[in-house]
Amino acid sequence: MTLSYKKTALAGLIALSCLFASGAEVTIAPTKDNTLYEDAGGTLSNGSGEYMFSGRVGVGGGGALRRGLIAFDVAGAISPGSVITNATLRMNMSKTASGPASVTLHKVTADWGEGASDADLDEGMGTASAAGDSTWIHRSFNTVLWTNVGGDFNASASATTSVNLPAAYTWNSAGLLADVISWHTTPAGNFGWLVKGNEDLVGSAKRFDTKENLVPANRPSLTITFTPPSSVNNWSVY
Repeated sequence: MTLSYKKTALAGLIALSCLFASGAEVTIAPTKDNTLYEDAGGTLSNGSGEYMFSGRVGVGGGGALRRGLIAFDVAGAISPGSVITNATLRMNMSKTASGPASVTLHKVTADWGEGASDADLDEGMGTASAAGDSTWIHRSFNTVLWTNVGGDFNASASATTSVNLPAAYTWNSAGLLADVISWHTTPAGNFGWLVKGNEDLVGSAKRFDTKENLVPANRPSLTITFTPPSSVNNWSVY
């Protein structure tokens, strides 16, 4: 090998090493999302709707609770052996009737479904549950139940963001990052997050756009920064 070729090969390896050191970034869309509408019979859902909700609706809706569900295929987007260093969830809040509220993400501990139900108007009241939908009492309508009504999830929040007027909001924290890393290393345990709003105040509900929203820019996304598996050590220069 000539000296010039060695220099060229070495320069390529240095550039490759810099790429691995600086990390890569990927932004992925949800695989599913839904809303849990407080309803003792589990008759309401919105699996294919444009919106999901968190918090408590107004008196016109009986002050009932709403909890969002959202999941991403982390392992399918990032190769095994990668090291994830950061993660940020972005969601667009498109309608509210109240002021600032803390909206928290909680790691869901059991699988859940997204059926063909699609509520009308602003979707806040839901519609009839369809086969496979998650509901207030079902993980999958109407055969598989949650252990706890209102969903099975960690009590402690993985991330919190104050949500006020309609806008795009982000969630980023050590807890959120830990969830994403766990879903990368153990995809069988990936059941996504439950999106929980202010459940004490009547009329506190926030409406978020889902993956079915007609405006692509308003759909939820998860941006992950990671270092790919390095193959630099498999290269050699003679």
